[in-house]
Amino acid sequence: MDDELQKAKDAAYHYLSFRARSVKEVRDKLEEKDYPEEIVAQVIADLERQRFLDDCEFARRFVEARLARANGSRKLAQDLRRKGVGSEIIDGILKEFAGELDSNERAVELLGKQAWRYRGLERDKAKRRMLGFLARRGYDADMARKAVDQVWQELADEVEGN
Repeated sequence: MDDELQKAKDAAYHYLSFRARSVKEVRDKLEEKDYPEEIVAQVIADLERQRFLDDCEFARRFVEARLARANGSRKLAQDLRRKGVGSEIIDGILKEFAGELDSNERAVELLGKQAWRYRGLERDKAKRRMLGFLARRGYDADMARKAVDQVWQELADEVEGN
């Protein structure tokens, strides 16, 4: 039993050596390797005690790393749920980063970087594509519409100015 416990710990440490993981990810990996549930539970408990596993810290780092990608909070929440992070942790982390996430300025900035894709397109087609682009990044419909209207106006003003 001790030998199997050590093998499971080694497997978990190896899995964690590549990047931070959620508790669920480590549990799934150990179960995939057919370790008994009591061994898996003991390894998870040891890793949490040693602070190698902490879903709250994992979620915080996950969101920080994706701020540059300009994902909205809905997409980040979905990604964290998929990784097995609990709803309470997700809600807390998203509140912590609320000022940086889902701001209209962020959506406009993101669309502005993509504006070259929409130049020369018919108005409705361009707006549909911009809305889809923001929706895939987790922005809510209201904010996406406002950002699209603003960026479309900027594109129209640019065309008139030339």
